Amino acid sequence: MKQAANRQQIDTLYVLGAGASYGLTKVKTKKHPYSRQVTPLDATFLKNLQHFQPANGWRRASTELVLQQWFDRIAAVDHGLEEAIIKRVSQYDFLSNLHPTKIKGRCNNAEYLNHLSHLITEFLSRCKANNSGNARKLIQHIFPAHKPVAEYTDRIITFNYDTVLERPLIDRGLSKKKIYFDRIVAREEDGIRRYADEKFPHPIMLKLHGSINWRCNKRHFEEMITGNIESDEKIVVWSDDKGRPTPDDDDSPLIIPPIPNKPITATSLFRFLWTLAYEYMHQAKRIVIVGYSCPPTDTLARTMFSQFTSRTLEEIFVVDPNAVALKNYREMLEPRTAARAKWRYYPDICAYIESELN
Repeated sequence: MKQAANRQQIDTLYVLGAGASYGLTKVKTKKHPYSRQVTPLDATFLKNLQHFQPANGWRRASTELVLQQWFDRIAAVDHGLEEAIIKRVSQYDFLSNLHPTKIKGRCNNAEYLNHLSHLITEFLSRCKANNSGNARKLIQHIFPAHKPVAEYTDRIITFNYDTVLERPLIDRGLSKKKIYFDRIVAREEDGIRRYADEKFPHPIMLKLHGSINWRCNKRHFEEMITGNIESDEKIVVWSDDKGRPTPDDDDSPLIIPPIPNKPITATSLFRFLWTLAYEYMHQAKRIVIVGYSCPPTDTLARTMFSQFTSRTLEEIFVVDPNAVALKNYREMLEPRTAARAKWRYYPDICAYIESELN
């Protein structure tokens, strides 16, 4: 924890999960259950990848690898994305150590997750905000265009990889060093650099699991997801909103899949982002949790929610189609913090925007 004097005032902290992106991209699909413009929920992500599998090319080969390089008797597409990844990674680790003949001819976890991260990036890059205007309306409310960035007192924490919400900020021309973190660069050749006038210690959007428009060296990606990276190693991270690498390229999307015992905090970049997120939780007067169930498998997030304390937190909004989420968060938070705040509930993000932002 930082010293109180160095903290950033936070009025409203938005904590966003897959349900937020789903609600802002969902369109009427009529008789078609699948849409390339809608960010899938965890439960249907692999089914979407399979449904849109092309006839050839790297996406075809990578989808086949993800679905066929599998150990469980239940098909991969019958699992949610997080459950499938955890199961595959755990089973490979078990078999490679205790029954190596079982994994003969199978790709290792780093290769498997490399292919999957490219598929996720390619799929989500096609997802767009729907024509309701709610995404821009929400961003304009949180980060008004007429105000200097230094005067923003709201922040976003997101567990999502997509760029649906920051797109209005990028289109506005806002520096990614202020949106994401101040050491992100425009290209790999720029290296790790930050000029004095670029320093911005309190980024406005913390993407705790990475982003589809972040890139890093493929070797660094594999080291991060296997937990083999040096804790003080400063990796070069750059942003690319147009090109999308393939699994055979030297660069990789920087998204951290939901692997068991996430080694996120072993990497200096993600340790920085999670530390800031924890700080923001302590400082916020109001917390709005949208479409994030904080599953038991996400031990880092559950620890963050359960361990922060606040005497200044006034309101907590839970936005989720399942009202049980409200009960779950009340039980998860530190009792005195939960008791001090007023709790509000909305079934979806559109209802929240209509009621709270009008």
